[in-house]
Parts: sequence; C-alpha cells; structure tokens
Amino acid sequence: MKIKPLFLMTLATVGFASLSFCSYAQVANSPIALYWRKTASYNGKDSLNLDLVLKNTSAQVVDLSNADLWFNAIFPIEERQTTNYTLSDENGNLFRVRFADAAQIQPQDSLQITYASKYPILNVSNIPNGFYLQDRSNPDIVSPLSLSVTAIQPDDSQQAAYWARLYTKNETRQLSTARKQVLPTPKKMNERQGKLVLEGTISYWIDPAFEVERNNLQGFANAFEQLTFTGSEADKAQIRVKQVAGYSDEAYSLRIQKDGIRIEASEGAGVFYALQSLRSLLSPAAFQGSKVTLPLVDIDDEPRYAYRGFMMDIARNFKEKSTILKYIDLLSRYKINTFHFHFIDDEGWRIEIAALPELTAVGANRTAMFASGQSIQPSYGSGASSSPHNFLTREDFIDILRYAKQRHITVVPEIETPGHARASIKAMEARYHAYLAKGDKKEAERYLLHDLEDRSVYSSAQYWNDNVMNVALPSVYAFISVVLDEFKSMYADAGLTLQKVSLGGDEVPSGAWEKSPKIKQLMDSLGMASVYEVWPYYIDKINHLCQNKGLQLAGWEEMGMVNKGNGMEVNQELASANIQLDVWNNLIGAGQEDLAYRLANAGYPTVYISANNNYFDMAWDTNFEEPGLKWASYADLYQSYTFLPENFFASIQHSINGSKFEEGHFRGKKRLNEKGRSHLLGIKGGLWAETVVTGERLDYMVFPRLFSLAERAWAPRKRYEDDAKFDIHAFNKDYSEFLNKVSEVELPKIAGLVKFRLPAVGVKEMDGKLHANVEYPTFKIYYTTDGTKPNLGSQMYTEPLVLQAGQVYSFVVLDAEGRAGTVSVIRK
Repeated sequence: MKIKPLFLMTLATVGFASLSFCSYAQVANSPIALYWRKTASYNGKDSLNLDLVLKNTSAQVVDLSNADLWFNAIFPIEERQTTNYTLSDENGNLFRVRFADAAQIQPQDSLQITYASKYPILNVSNIPNGFYLQDRSNPDIVSPLSLSVTAIQPDDSQQAAYWARLYTKNETRQLSTARKQVLPTPKKMNERQGKLVLEGTISYWIDPAFEVERNNLQGFANAFEQLTFTGSEADKAQIRVKQVAGYSDEAYSLRIQKDGIRIEASEGAGVFYALQSLRSLLSPAAFQGSKVTLPLVDIDDEPRYAYRGFMMDIARNFKEKSTILKYIDLLSRYKINTFHFHFIDDEGWRIEIAALPELTAVGANRTAMFASGQSIQPSYGSGASSSPHNFLTREDFIDILRYAKQRHITVVPEIETPGHARASIKAMEARYHAYLAKGDKKEAERYLLHDLEDRSVYSSAQYWNDNVMNVALPSVYAFISVVLDEFKSMYADAGLTLQKVSLGGDEVPSGAWEKSPKIKQLMDSLGMASVYEVWPYYIDKINHLCQNKGLQLAGWEEMGMVNKGNGMEVNQELASANIQLDVWNNLIGAGQEDLAYRLANAGYPTVYISANNNYFDMAWDTNFEEPGLKWASYADLYQSYTFLPENFFASIQHSINGSKFEEGHFRGKKRLNEKGRSHLLGIKGGLWAETVVTGERLDYMVFPRLFSLAERAWAPRKRYEDDAKFDIHAFNKDYSEFLNKVSEVELPKIAGLVKFRLPAVGVKEMDGKLHANVEYPTFKIYYTTDGTKPNLGSQMYTEPLVLQAGQVYSFVVLDAEGRAGTVSVIRK
C-alpha cells in the first residue's frame, strides 16, 4: 500500500518479513483501528447491512490507493462497488476490499465500508475475522489488523425473557437429586451395603495374560499419590485382575468387596474398561484425601455398540499433537473406542506424506501470498501469518497411533476425496508446475488432481469453486494409492495394521465435472447417459482400490447414494459392497430425517453421527455470546441427550427443531427394521473446526456434550426408547440423574485438564424477587447489583434477591480459578 513516509518508516522499524513460508512480524501501534457493528437498518431479517469502520488513529494521512483489505467471513457477502472501494468474493470464505485510486483517511478520520451479509449474524462466530491490509505493488508488505466488535444484543426485556426461559428449562430438567454411579451406565449393576476403604499400601496381582495392561493399571494407580501399589500373589492381592474365558471382547465384571477389588475379562479391552468404571465410581475427593473409599458393587458390563466414535477436524484449524493425545486420553476414559481423524480438507492438509512433500509444504501453509501457488489462501480467520509447520509429522502420527492403541482406541484416518479436496488439488498443482518447469511432463502429470481444461461452474458447501478432484484422471487414483500406502506404512511402524480408511465422499457440488473434457471422454467410453453416473463409478473404483490393499472403505453417506435425476437416493447396487457409511444428515424439516435408517435397512454398515444432536461445533443456544454454528441445530446438553440412536423419532418433539412440528408429522418416515438394526454398527459425535481455533475453544465445545455421546454409545437401551410409548417424564428423570453425575463428579474430575463450558445462570422474576439457578447443578453462582461483572470476591447467591429499581443485577458461574461462564444481566 502507498503510505506517507512517516507511516512507512514506522512499518520498517517493526520489521516485515517475506511471505514465502515465513511468519509475518506483527505490526505494533498500527495507525488503522478496525471496528465491526450492525447498521441502523439491520434487523436480522430483510435488512442485513453491516459496517466495517477503518479509523486512522495517527496524525498522518493514510493513503489506501494501492491497498487491499482482506478478510474471512463464514457467511457469504454480496459483492459491491462504490466510489471508494470494490468488495469482491475471492473464493471460499475469503473477501477483498480494493480501495479506489484516491482513497485516503485523514488523521483521526474514518472510512466506512457497508456490506450486506446473505445470512443473519447470530453469534460471535459469524463475525468476519482474519483482517489484513496488503500492498498491491509489493505484496510482501502486509499489516494484520485486530477487530473491535459491537455485539448484536436484544433489548433488556428480550434478554430478561431469555434468562427466564433458561430458568424454567433448568427447573423442568432437574427432577431428581439422585445421580448415576457410573458413566457411562453399565449393563448390569448391583449396589450392596458397605464400603471398601483403601489406604496405605495396596497389593495387586495381574494375570500374565494381561501384561500389556500393566501400563494402564499403573496410569490408574498414579492418580492416587496417597496410596502405594505393590505386586503380590494372586490369593493375597487386594486388587486382582484375572483372565476368564467367555466374555465378549470389551466385556468385564467388576466386584468391589470388603476385602478388595476383583476384575475379570477375556480381553485386555475389558480390563481397561473395568478400570474406567472404577474411576467413574470415585468422587473427586477420592484423588486427594489420605483414603480412597468405594461403594460395594457388582458390575457385569459390555457395550451397547461395537463402534463408539468421535471425529476431530484439524484441517480447518490445526491442533497440535499434545491436544490430540489429551483427547485420546479423555475419550478412552468414557469408553469411546474409535477416533475418526479428519486432517485433510479444502483449507488444509495436516499430515506429512513423505512421497509427496508438497502436500504439507503447500497444503498446510495458509498465507497472504497464496497467489504465488506456493501456499493456500487464508481461511476461517487465519489471517496474514503463514503457517508452514501446522501439520503432524510422520513421527507425530506414529506416536498418536501407539498412544491410542494402548488405550484401546482405533484411529481411522480420513482422506477427503473427491470433494473437499482443494488443499490437495493446489498442492499437486504446485508439484505439476515445478516438474513442468524442469521439462518433465510425465512426472508433472503423475499425481495431477484436476483437468486443466475443465470449465465446470459450481459452488461447494463452503463456497469453493475449485475443490473437486477430476475422477476421470488416472492420476487421481495414483495419488490415492500412494497416500494409502504411506498410511499403511505409518500404521506398520506403530505396530498396527491399517484396516479401515475413510475416503470422504461428501458434498460434491452440483455442476462439478459437467464441463470437463476428461469426464466427457470417460462417459462416452462407458456409455454413460448422465454425469450423475460418474458418482457410483467413482465409489466402486475406490472401493476396489481399497480392497486390493486389504482395506475396508468408509465414507460419508453419499457413498451409498445415487442421483437418478430426482435428487440423491439410496443406491441398492452397492449395499453389499461392505462400505461403511457415516450418516450425519437428519436435519429436522429437511426431509432426510430417516436417512440413517434407510441406508442401514438397505444393508450398508452404518455409523450414525447425528448432526441434530452430536455435532459439537453447533452453538449451545441462541445467546449471541455462545460460539459455534447453527445450520444443523442449536444443541445444549439436553438436546444431545435426546438422541435415541434406534428411535430418533420417539423424542423428536422434545428436540429443538422437532418441536416446530405437530405430533404425527414424521409418521411416514422409515424406522429401523431388524435388518437395519443388525447393520447399525454404532454412533459417534464430531467437531468441525471452522470456528474452533484454540484448544480452549475445543474444550468448550466438546465438554460436557461428550458425556451424552458416551452414555448413548455404551449404556443399554432405556425403556423410554420406544416410538409408540415414549415417556418424557422417565426421560427427564434419567437425564437429571445423568446431569447430576456430570455436574457433581465428572466435570470436577477433569477441571484441571479441560476448560469445559461453565453453565449459564437462569434468572426469573417472581413475586418481586429474582430467582436464579444453573444449567448444571452444584456450580456456585456469584452476583453483583451495580452492573459490574462478578468475580470470586463478589457475593455468592444463596437465596432470591429482592428487586430494587435502578439496579443492574449480574449473575455468573465462576470456577476456582475465576474463569467465568456467560453473565446473565437483568436491568431494573
């Protein structure tokens, strides 16, 4: 950008670095302050105009005549041209403001950019981010900008009504003071009178058949600094772990008696899960006092589903190895046994592939210098700074595999194809140009993923127009093959055998391939009448590729579907091909509420990942301060718990979107039949990372909702899970006992490790007093009456407050470190 000499000198003193695979220096005391706010006309309905205001805080003129302002917006923005600037959509969620030749900002003056969002701004995660200014003549000069936000808030009466509704919901859902003893609930459990007290030195014996579990037992013992564990003979040991034939792979029995603890299992997984039940029986205080007290119980347990999964996306926003290891630990504590690892998408390729170094050199590096083709463009607020090291090395991944294996978790890698593939497409395009420059056309084309002559026009779910592999190219299959071989090698080095791989298969947009000469040649050679026939051809081809490598193909639901001209429907022809389908689409009101059941009934091995309940990147509720998205649903803990895997329609009226429909509305939808029940492998939850930048935000979005997933995946079917006679009172009682366990026991146990979402405070005016309660019981409420934010020195709420005119009441939950939940404000 052209700027006055004094400003240019200021930039030079803080030191800009070249953008080629380097991090930018952050600009100190930038003269541009940036503000975001709604316009006076904005109403969230038919008027969606918003303002960006650039203010020159310096005493010098800022010349913008050669500058571009870049930023990301998760919702599309209408392109616009004015006398001062042109706002353009630059693919995906990247937008550019190009300033006019005479654009300047006088000292202490401002330039206002008014733009129109195509969707309402519902919460903090919908606000644009990743702002930076870039000089057009010298793109190495980049100035990151921070953003000040004026939140879009309801008026006082609307906000008071919101807190009152929350109070009522809390009251309705908290019916019992009882709590579950073990989470997830065991298949059979009998409580007896009495306690087992462990103190001092504890003797133990492990069957030699379970020697590999010794590390897990040691890890459990390390949690009790007050106890000393020592080996002993079997008949004298207080803790005895014995192999007994006849248990299923993950089953166990746990007996806590007055003289000690007895664990039996046939396989190591059963021993591991017995230890997790033992951990769950303990109160938070048990890990601190001089003694450990346990109830006397008999537990005979095995899981409801063989597949109990969690999907983590680190492609959109990277998470380092330490965070992944932490989550594998947490998942294993709650008997989740499958980690679906999504590290490849349009916005990033996050794992090293030795044979194709461009995948991380280009595909893992988002920079403002993407026009060079040596990186990919900023996404989801990544901004100007480059990110060349935001990927897992081969050694990292092998460590993760070994760590997961010890905790009985299977890692299933996902390699997104043919859509959601922009990072790999751009990486292989860079490879193509590099070899072409050397005159090696054959090598250049070896792994090329797009048809250079393709003129197809499309827009993907995330608004990309160039993110689909061209499946007519033999090089696409060569690429997939070499990547699969690299993964097989990494698993082998970890002492494992890769058995299943997901090749994605979701959200190929309408219009893709329609104007590709290579696709036309393929169709002509095979006698295809429609481009729709290319899709099942591709799925069949990659399935055979996987089978030839000894792998089971998994993917999203579209792999089991076909478009015959009237939209996607179940493809009966591939139902016996042993392709695992991960089915997410049950959006209430969109017409596919029964899709998981239709696919399972057809014979597809099916894993149900309910977007309506278990997409943990969805916002908790409608409060503007709650992060996340809401295209599937708002999903608080109660919403997650309403998910009944085999009886989705039984509780549908009590979930957020289902309540919009009259009873009987979904009567015509398919239910799971006995064939389908046999093909329903299990369930999983997932977290997409568009709005999840930090590890702390990850914790906030996943916990406590993960507990609901764990309960539904492991615990036996509940009596109320019945389409014909769903009992909401029984459901609410069960939820209340589950909630008490989560609130009183499980969250305090992980508090030192996880920055989970603290509960919000419901507040309701009744008889001239303000009554307050919390979403998870037992958490302490602090309050002020002068409009300031409460802290640990504020008054603790113990009884309703008498209202006084002119006061501003603020209520919040605080943890022991002073970390605050959402503040509930009432103005009188």
